[in-house]
Amino acid sequence: MRIAVLSDTHDHIWNLAKVLTQIKGEVEAIIHCGDVIAPFSVGMLATSELPTYVCLGNNDEDHIGMEKKANTKFTWIHIGQQFGEIEFDNRKVAFTHYPKLGELLAKSGEYDAVFYGHTHVSENKKFGRTLLLNPGSVCGIIDGKPAKASYAIYDTKTNSANIIEVK
Repeated sequence: MRIAVLSDTHDHIWNLAKVLTQIKGEVEAIIHCGDVIAPFSVGMLATSELPTYVCLGNNDEDHIGMEKKANTKFTWIHIGQQFGEIEFDNRKVAFTHYPKLGELLAKSGEYDAVFYGHTHVSENKKFGRTLLLNPGSVCGIIDGKPAKASYAIYDTKTNSANIIEVK
């Protein structure tokens, strides 16, 4: 199973639209590691009609609006709090916005893969048998300056991921 891993959209709906076009027909689910920002971005995520799992980031201030939009209009979107966990193809996966929490979850050895965001910088490494992945940012901005926009595709069969540039 292939899963799109996104983070730090920051309401950049233009790049989000590009990502959704790039992943169409390529993945079976989406995980978003926080900082979606506004309910309208949740609505755009929902257009994929794929099972979508979102945790909150430090800038997701309208999380109540996001949750209402997800729960009333899009039953395939699930919004959690600081971290979430799910199993795909017997692979236990955790996801969070926060790097330190991501590292702690990876070091626990309880998960096959852990995804996180916040830094806007992609990272793809292993802690023992656990994949620790930051897909970078969909918005393509670091410290107010343009940067490479990216996301990742996680493959449950190989427990590996590829960082993909948004084009």
